[in-house]
Amino acid sequence: MYKLDKFIILLVVKELFLKLYSEDETIELGKRLAKALYSATDNFIISLSGLLGAGKTTFIKGFSLGLGVENYVESPTFVFLNIYKASVPVYHYDMYRVDEVKDIDDLGIFDMVSKKGFHLFEWGEKLKDLLDFDLEIYFKILDESSREVHFKFFRLEHIIDELSFT
Repeated sequence: MYKLDKFIILLVVKELFLKLYSEDETIELGKRLAKALYSATDNFIISLSGLLGAGKTTFIKGFSLGLGVENYVESPTFVFLNIYKASVPVYHYDMYRVDEVKDIDDLGIFDMVSKKGFHLFEWGEKLKDLLDFDLEIYFKILDESSREVHFKFFRLEHIIDELSFT
């Protein structure tokens, strides 16, 4: 907690670590998050980080399925953004090929995130100082099929309770 003159700023970050053992579990986790968020909000910005092949796009496939997206979900590496129609629009960004702030501004990303919907940024760490993410998700490859997933919630922290596998 920080005290600045008459204002008190309370920074709440709630974290969760999960180990996933298959692509199916990654998809299921994405579905769970989408359903939990949909019941709480219609606007949320998520950063997804991790090495190539760590599970970012697979997670977004599950997230999109959880909202009823019927289209095939693929990483928009060369077009930077895919928009999927669902109960709430899903904006799927891929920042892999973006290297400069000028590129980000030219793509209109700052205008896009003001639109209602769920905004999911692969390689979101490239925007860390430019956007205020509601959630950051880090994927770590453990072996060919296992991943560790680290969630850092900055808003709607109670959603964590709906993500754990029992």
